Amino acid sequence: MKTINATKGELVNMINGLFSVQELKGKEFSLAVGKNISIIRDSLKDVEEAGKPSEEFMELAQEVNNIANESKEDSKEQIDALEKENEELVKSRREQMDSVNKMMDASIEIELHPLTEEFLPEDITAKQINSIIKLIK
Repeated sequence: MKTINATKGELVNMINGLFSVQELKGKEFSLAVGKNISIIRDSLKDVEEAGKPSEEFMELAQEVNNIANESKEDSKEQIDALEKENEELVKSRREQMDSVNKMMDASIEIELHPLTEEFLPEDITAKQINSIIKLIK
């Protein structure tokens, strides 16, 4: 195991990097990637829960998307009007996201499975390596 000290925001980037390489072949590599995704996901549960939008906000977001997809001349005015009608809901969501952003700055120590160079798949790209570099031993 390898101890990683990182912010929750950095762990979000790391899990995204792991998702980007999860289709690559290799038994040892795949095992470590899968285990690390599970560990990081568990460590970020509080952020995920805190960031879940309310049903009311999701309905509003769907209305906004529908208007935006219609591409009418007055789409912006319609969206602005909807946001004004639902000002408290929009304000509440912004405050919620501000709180989540603060959570992302929190440091955490986590034990992850290192990815050894010998088990890296031959077809891994530099971009993919950069997204998981903290895990490579």
